[in-house]
Amino acid sequence: MLAQGLPLHVVSEVLGHASIAITKDVYGHLLEADRGAAAEAISRVLLGAQTPVAPKVAPKGAQDTG
Repeated sequence: MLAQGLPLHVVSEVLGHASIAITKDVYGHLLEADRGAAAEAISRVLLGAQTPVAPKVAPKGAQDTG
């Protein structure tokens, strides 16, 4: 469930754990990759690195002849 992106508190509830801490202690190692990705994302934001985005192009024939 964690690998599918479900929040830790939801997984904890579904598994019937008494607290979210139990879920984190048992399955927290599965979140390590997410932690690295989050660190990279915030670094890009804070350091101003921008991901190039392709410009939007209207499909042929969709031009406004107004």
